[in-house]
Amino acid sequence: MGLDAGDEAFHHGADPYWRESAWFHFSVPERNLIGFVYFFYDPRTGVPGGGPAVWDPSGEETYDCLFYDWRWLQPTVEHLDSTHVELPNSLRHEVLDPMRRYRLSYSNLGLELDLEWTALMEPHEIRSDPLSIASGARHFDQPGRCTGSLVLHGERIDVGCFSLRDRTWGPHRPGATRPGDYLWAITSPDSHWHAITLATDEPGVESVRNGYLFRDGILGDLVSGSRRVLERRGDAPARVVLDAVDEHGRELRAIGEIRTVLRWFGWPGRLAYWTLTDWRWDGRQGWGENQEFHPLAQVRALRAAGQKGSP
Repeated sequence: MGLDAGDEAFHHGADPYWRESAWFHFSVPERNLIGFVYFFYDPRTGVPGGGPAVWDPSGEETYDCLFYDWRWLQPTVEHLDSTHVELPNSLRHEVLDPMRRYRLSYSNLGLELDLEWTALMEPHEIRSDPLSIASGARHFDQPGRCTGSLVLHGERIDVGCFSLRDRTWGPHRPGATRPGDYLWAITSPDSHWHAITLATDEPGVESVRNGYLFRDGILGDLVSGSRRVLERRGDAPARVVLDAVDEHGRELRAIGEIRTVLRWFGWPGRLAYWTLTDWRWDGRQGWGENQEFHPLAQVRALRAAGQKGSP
């Protein structure tokens, strides 16, 4: 079953871990600044959550980054309309054109957001999403542009960037069974890619499980490949490489330099190193992300190794 405008509506499931979530990226690469608008909703109980975050190299934790208002517990909003979401913490999500255009806004705690998101292509659906840690979920990713502005503690910052958004509905179970990554980059409407990788038995190597390559006007699903960390800065990734092949036999080699990191503990049981990443591929440069996630036991090992490597 494909996607259509009807999938803008919230979906309902009987699983007690059922959630619907939506995420949008925005960034100002020349300032090494990145942010998200991210929310979830439980249609069974009416409990919403989420919020925006903004970070740059000045702070790598949720308590010292530029701005953070992700909230797990927010007052119940019964019968929330998915085309016009407004959370109690002021985050708003409006569908202007289904699967094409969205308005995102927020005004609270010293941050004002006013953004518009426009798609570059149709959503790319991934079945049996490995990031959901559950079967029965549906997930899609969609590249686009994000424009507008944010006012942070009195300073106005214009936003005009390429962006990715995603939607997931289904069980969101706590924990992570193994490490992995969610990575993507866009250099133009005709050149972009996205991949999801999961750890293998070979130390330091993750296999490509899902994703796409858009090159020369042709879209192809990624069918094989690997991701490796070339360098770490303490426990966080600093330089990574993706090698992949799509269904048309086209090869992709992308090298990413991490500019900004946030250690994000948004979903229970796993920590993500959420980064703004400067990617190079096909002789081009483009911005995107490298969202590396780990079970908590692995984070302890990464931090111990990082401390040993410190001068």
